[in-house]
Amino acid sequence: MVEALVTDTIVATGQDALAILARRYPQLYVAPAVGAEVDHKLAATRGMVPAGATLGHFASSTDDELRLVQTPASPIEVIFLKNRADFETFLQIMGHKSQPVAIAPSIGAITYLGLADWGKVAEAQSAYLAAGGDDWKSEFVRLAHQPGGFRSDLVVISEGGYSNIPAAQTPYDEREWLRVSREIRLHHECAHVVCRRVMPGDVLAVWDEVTADVVGLLCATGRYDAMLAARFLGVASDGFHGGRLSEYLSDDQLEHVDVLAAEVFEALEHIEKSVQEMIPSDPFEYLLELKRTPLLSF
Repeated sequence: MVEALVTDTIVATGQDALAILARRYPQLYVAPAVGAEVDHKLAATRGMVPAGATLGHFASSTDDELRLVQTPASPIEVIFLKNRADFETFLQIMGHKSQPVAIAPSIGAITYLGLADWGKVAEAQSAYLAAGGDDWKSEFVRLAHQPGGFRSDLVVISEGGYSNIPAAQTPYDEREWLRVSREIRLHHECAHVVCRRVMPGDVLAVWDEVTADVVGLLCATGRYDAMLAARFLGVASDGFHGGRLSEYLSDDQLEHVDVLAAEVFEALEHIEKSVQEMIPSDPFEYLLELKRTPLLSF
């Protein structure tokens, strides 16, 4: 068992995880189906819970988990869905207006930014009325037009080996690798959210992936393994060996993929040495430090 550097707050597990979110995002009650977009729109944009609403279209697992991850850019909410079918159903609802579209097998995590949060609306309305307010409609419009008004971000992750790497290619057994993969994936996605919140205009596709993996590994294992990180991206000192790196390069860059892969590998080794010399107490603060002093320009 590895020891992580951070401790997140588990809000709910099992069926309760989805039930809590459905009270805030009532579109989760709308099962994916042809023609379901009308009910979805009423739920998502007006907070209307469908008649006879249930979450029966989700199988749920006792391992499902709703979590709050503490970061320098405020907490980030994450839901882990163990069953692949539940993960795909969730994405069909939240990202495709409850339409039964195919979800690519390669997708293992997704982040929704700025979701209309009807839980926040209910809380604000209760506080307004309790304080003696008598024109909630006008107050709602005022609050909704404030920056971030009634909006929330949500990270959704699924089960599976991180970067499609099998346990045999890692220092972990099958069971431990699934656990470590979940933590890497979860905190990797949170790293992207932190960067978008703190440095919205600072985007370097490959460096963003490298640094997000740094956070993922530190949070999941308490250390940074450059060779494992290199396997995620498919890089080595002699070039590209097939991995995630190619997903973040332009066509022009792909023509020089071996040269760029070697540069990435060198950066990973530099990060490992840095971490060994000074184990970061807060992986997210270290993330921001890396973002301010990039080792790669792409």
